[in-house]
Amino acid sequence: MATVKKRTENALKLCGGADKTYRNQLVKTAKSLLKMNNVLILSHRAPDGDTLGCAFALCRGMRSLGKNAAVKCADAIPEKYSFMSEGMEEQTFEPAHFVTVDIAGAHLLGSIADEYEKKIEVCIDHHFRNSIEAPVKFVDTDAAATAEVIWLLLCAMGVEMNKEIASCLFAAISTDTGCFKYSNVKPRTHLIAVELMKYDVDCAKINFKLLDEVSMAQLQLKKQALDTLEYCCDNQCAIVTVTSEMIESTGASPEDLDGISNIPRSIAGVECGVTMRQINDGWKISVRSSEKLNASDLCGKFGGGGHKAAAGCKFGENYEDAKKQLVEAISKILK
Repeated sequence: MATVKKRTENALKLCGGADKTYRNQLVKTAKSLLKMNNVLILSHRAPDGDTLGCAFALCRGMRSLGKNAAVKCADAIPEKYSFMSEGMEEQTFEPAHFVTVDIAGAHLLGSIADEYEKKIEVCIDHHFRNSIEAPVKFVDTDAAATAEVIWLLLCAMGVEMNKEIASCLFAAISTDTGCFKYSNVKPRTHLIAVELMKYDVDCAKINFKLLDEVSMAQLQLKKQALDTLEYCCDNQCAIVTVTSEMIESTGASPEDLDGISNIPRSIAGVECGVTMRQINDGWKISVRSSEKLNASDLCGKFGGGGHKAAAGCKFGENYEDAKKQLVEAISKILK
């Protein structure tokens, strides 16, 4: 127990020490997880590196303690994340406890929301607007990725780190920070990454696979998206559009849509990049912004949310009306 306590203290020091309230919440959450067995760890729909990295790292950690644990997601897990579950045997058990990772709202569970929304016992997250109702919540909005919180919890739970767990957590942090280049990165982000790299994590391979490698379909989709590029708000805002027809014509898969949202914001002089993607019931909006505009606040006006520099929301089927509302809201902020 002393070793676990020492490890936890060392981990907290990397995170700036943390106040008493934070420490108490860490210990409370770790104790809650340690009491559980037959645990189902839930990730959000359209899964990304953070939610999956957290889920599989926690799952591996709990299994290492002799517990039954599994990961569940409403949507198919993209092939590029398959290394996270490599070598894990399927466990057959009746779930008794339910944990969410990197999920800001129960609706983000997707098609399994109705089944699990009322069963969530532990919620671990880093989003500003977290609306999940759970007896135990550990939401650290200072964390660049939820994986930073999972790393702390695994330390507090006495889980022995290994290459597989460290690889999951490194991938989660890297993807949620754009390989450590987003404004959400703090000193602790790098320090935790250093700790993970001590376990022979193949960082170069992970970063290339998750952030650089593109399929031919994705490249073609990006080309078509660029053809829709338009500017507004004195060229401080750039908008690209991805229609269902474009996705169908290129044969793009859901994971091929990754990276499209970063295109408009990458243009010099653009403070707010908007991607409007057509979905079954309307338009999914992804916003990437500079410090001049809080993306989470902007999307919050339309029922969405996220982070200061990256957020999203949804609109109905009227494309022109959706774009008009967005541009008006952005224009007011940038002026």
